[in-house]
Order: sequence, then structure tokens, then C-alpha cells
Amino acid sequence: MKEVYGIKKVTEITGIPPITLRAWENRYDVIKPSRTDGGTRVYSQENVDDLLWVIAQREEKSISIKQAMKLLKEEKEKKDPFIHVTFDDSDGSYESYVHDIYHALVNYDTNRATHLINLAFSTLDYEVVFHEIFVPILHQVGDQWQEGKLSVAQEHFISHFIQRRLFSFFQEISSDVNKAKALAICPPLELHNIGLILFSLFLKRRGVDVIFVGENTPKENLIPIIQANNIRLICFSITIEEHIDHLESFINYVQSYPLDLDFLIGGNAVDKLPDKYKSHILTGDLNNWKKWFEETDLF
Repeated sequence: MKEVYGIKKVTEITGIPPITLRAWENRYDVIKPSRTDGGTRVYSQENVDDLLWVIAQREEKSISIKQAMKLLKEEKEKKDPFIHVTFDDSDGSYESYVHDIYHALVNYDTNRATHLINLAFSTLDYEVVFHEIFVPILHQVGDQWQEGKLSVAQEHFISHFIQRRLFSFFQEISSDVNKAKALAICPPLELHNIGLILFSLFLKRRGVDVIFVGENTPKENLIPIIQANNIRLICFSITIEEHIDHLESFINYVQSYPLDLDFLIGGNAVDKLPDKYKSHILTGDLNNWKKWFEETDLF
């Protein structure tokens, strides 16, 4: 079994503070630790060796970290053919990203998919990657599965792979814990929560602290959480029409308490909701979310 290290241990070995390690990862995208399912960084021996190499280059050649990272990237490109992959997104469609990452995931090629996604993150804003690459891939997966062209195993594998990549950003995006918070939940029996994850990340990037509970949430025991955490907004996801009754029951339950909060509803089944909920529906693309956030006075 290959040895791996947590970020504190890497700091002990290299003398590089954790905040600097995270900054180098985001800024240079050369030394990239893997993540646990919970989003914690895990450094391989190769990662540690690369960090020590960069430090040595800086000291021996009197060059900047940026220059040392560039040298390291050039060395790695000689050894790793995946790094040479390029995309043509000059038309702004990102179709080549979607096509190649989807093809890798359909074939369970996680190494290639990871390389391609890391390349996308190195050249694009992460919200662009989420909405212009991940979302189209998930739509394609859903369509292909419904047409019988993908197995259940493939659908679950791809969805969970992308979900893990999204969750890895939760700990990286800081928010103002002193401000009002949002609660993100799916009503009972509702299991599809990737849209809810995306909206939660959208809020967190704009400084809103989000308590993400996720799928199949019972309404019992939530009132103390709302009261104790200054919750101003509940974000619901509803993708299956048969679950709307559970959603309505959830909303009625919360509204029976004297709470100062609002709620939003998103998901594929929102067009089946009763008219009384229309003002609480938020659908559409990232630009619509931005417009809503600019106009809201909740936060």
C-alpha cells in the first residue's frame, strides 16, 4: 500500500504552511493531492517529493515559486501523456470538454477523467466548470440512461463521481458564519440532490453559510436546527412529481412555527407544483441565480 500524508504531516516534512500548500495547489495546479470522500486532502509520496523539489529549485537556482512550478510542470508533461490533452473551446460551447470527460467516465476511466477535469479547472472558473461541463454531462447521462444506452451502474458511477468533485469544494469555499444561513434539503423520498449541491456552492461563494442536509430529509427535528442557526432560507430540491405531497407537508410544517425565513424550490418537478408556490421557484441557468441573489434582501 502506498504511503499517504495529511496536510499537517506534509507541513512537518516540507516546512510549508497549510495555507501556502492550498494556495500553491489552486494557483499553479501542478501539485494536486487527491481527496477523500469527505473532501480532505491526501498527499502521495510523489506530491511530497515534488514539493521538496520545488523548494530545492527555488533555493539552488534563486528562482520564484512560479518559475519552479513551471519547470516541474514541464518535467511532468514529458512523462504524462494526459497532460498534453487540449480542448478547443473557442466557440464558448465547451462541447469538447463535455464529450471527452463523458467518454472517459462512461468507460470507468477515472484517471483520464480526473486529468481532463483538472485541466478544465486550471483554465476555467470553477462555476463555469460546474454549469457548462458537469451539468451537460449529467443531462446526457440522464438521457442516455432513459434510452437504455447506459446501465444503472454507469449512471450511478458517473453521478457519484461528479458529486464527489462538487463536495470537495464545500470545505474550500469560505463563508461568513456570522451572517444569516441557508438550509439545503430534499423532502422525504427525494434522492436526487446534485442541483441542490450546485446551488449550495453558489450561495457559499457569495458568502452565505449553508447547512447542507441533503437527500430524503424527514421534517422532524429540523426546527431546533433552524432556530439555533439563524436560518433565513430553506432550499428545497424536487425532481419527481410523486414527491410533491411530501414537499408540501414539509413546507406546511415549517410554516406552522413563528420563523422569519423564506424558501426556494428547484428541480425537474417544479413545473408540477401548485400555483401558490410559483413565486418560490428558482430554475434556469447561473445567470438567473445571479439575478435572484442581486435582488434578494435575505442576506
